[in-house]
Amino acid sequence: MTTNPTMIVDTLIPLLRRFLRGEYGIALGGAHAKGVDDAESDIDLYVFAHDILPADERRRLCVDFGVDGASITSWGNDAEFVQAGTDFYFQGQKIEVWFRNVDYVAAIIAECQAGIVKHSLLTWTVMGFYNHCTLSDLHNMRPIDDPFGLLARWQSTVAVYPPPLQTAIIAQHLRTAQFWPDNFHYKSAVERGDAIYTAGIVQQVIHNLIQVIFALNQTYFPGDKKLAGALDHLAVKPERFTARIHALLFPGSEPDPAKLNEQRQTLRALVQEVTTLTVGIE
Repeated sequence: MTTNPTMIVDTLIPLLRRFLRGEYGIALGGAHAKGVDDAESDIDLYVFAHDILPADERRRLCVDFGVDGASITSWGNDAEFVQAGTDFYFQGQKIEVWFRNVDYVAAIIAECQAGIVKHSLLTWTVMGFYNHCTLSDLHNMRPIDDPFGLLARWQSTVAVYPPPLQTAIIAQHLRTAQFWPDNFHYKSAVERGDAIYTAGIVQQVIHNLIQVIFALNQTYFPGDKKLAGALDHLAVKPERFTARIHALLFPGSEPDPAKLNEQRQTLRALVQEVTTLTVGIE
């Protein structure tokens, strides 16, 4: 697979333009835009528009362009356009095209600036999708076709992390993380050796602590993948934060009450440390 998507993207731009109606912007997103791509990375293309062609018409245009029809998955915009996608293989590379409505994105920016955090449970993202992940996408994307200056305006707007968003994320996620370490049901599950139940608790608490750490660093949460590397670049966090998360997730032995209680106490200590870091944040 190629690690430099520039030539492929340039080739695909004329095809993407044919999908769109009205003002639009096209950007490179995902791992390639963030500079963390590897041999397994696909090419993520973010396409923002007021309206797009229906899924079947996008599929037909892809086939006419020379894309293998068997590799195409096209969905969305069979009703009112909010989000949609057209994914396929081109020149041996996996391409994922994610379409988003311009007004929908503008509304998300406004609500995040106002400190409104929304969370949707979606199959394709392990911990669900947060509205502020859209701001992360905008902040990290690399505009490649922006004739109306739409993407430039958005990137200027999200360049400064909104203080109300920081306050809201810390309040919401710290409260959730603090709920579990001394909870009766967690402690009783530990005594039973119920590793299936306790594993879900540990994963949930860790995720909420990670959300708090990103907010403390005024850095947009980038999504579930490749978090270890992203966390290592953050200045404000507990000592050996990533290593301690790994140890919590993979305790390395058969589950028994003693081991699960040790895990719970370690998790409890980490929650307390992150809580301490939030003192003074309004």
